[in-house]
Amino acid sequence: MIVATATDTAYVELTGVMLASLADKAAGDFEAVYVFCDGVSDADKERLRASYGLPNIVFVDMTDEMVRHFAARPVNHHLSRTAYARILMPLSLSEATGRLFYIDCDTLVNASLAPLASLPMDGFALAAVDDIARQVPERHIKRNRDIGLPDEMRYFNSGVLLIDLEKWRAERVTERTIEFINSRPTLPMMDQDALNGALRGAWLPLDESWNLHRRLEKGVYTDDPSIWREARIVHFIGQVKPNYTDCNHPARDLYFEHRARTPFASVPLKTKFGRKVEKRARRLRRFFGKLKRRVLGA
Repeated sequence: MIVATATDTAYVELTGVMLASLADKAAGDFEAVYVFCDGVSDADKERLRASYGLPNIVFVDMTDEMVRHFAARPVNHHLSRTAYARILMPLSLSEATGRLFYIDCDTLVNASLAPLASLPMDGFALAAVDDIARQVPERHIKRNRDIGLPDEMRYFNSGVLLIDLEKWRAERVTERTIEFINSRPTLPMMDQDALNGALRGAWLPLDESWNLHRRLEKGVYTDDPSIWREARIVHFIGQVKPNYTDCNHPARDLYFEHRARTPFASVPLKTKFGRKVEKRARRLRRFFGKLKRRVLGA
């Protein structure tokens, strides 16, 4: 089994802390970790390497050619084109065999990954956890209808994915997902909608502890805080990440435990104002990036 993630300049610290947790909790459970990078500097790659602290880490630079299928697809202030990288990984890592464990950079590994290596996948190319929207029927139904799925069909969160590489390639899941994207001018949840739309319920549900995620309810997390300590994977969904001053996530202390062992330990936390500035800067980078590709294409 191999592990893979994707990051850009805005998520380098989160990626570093995730890698630190991966090394701490699951070293020896996989052959290598691949970090797909979009515009990440050499200096930041070294910080990521130091955060992980083990030799079996490989950086893969995302190129315009690699993501050309998604050049016109929607991105927004907290989801960049790296979100589409997971769709390409099984083909980009063409020599890899066995299983690929994809994990978002805004997560923490909190237990061994060894059970995933021998987990029966029942012939499915993908295993994942139900999205939290499933707990609110009207939200789940709307999401399914937005992408043309039956109301009752299960819908997974794409932040943590266990992929059978041979099965995925044989069933052309990457190609089918790209075809689904091209058939939809906009997708509310980007890659997640595309993968769910392409697979149409043909995936294996995992226990939610492999991707524990919750949404704020009127500004607070209402579940028992102990569930986060028991989770195998903690997923910090939403815009307010644990390295922001206004974050009140119950697992934030766990984040800082791992952060303390990385080069990001003394980096000032981001403020709400700084988040707005960063958001505008990313919009400008995307605008000029699209303009550059358009000019070069012309």
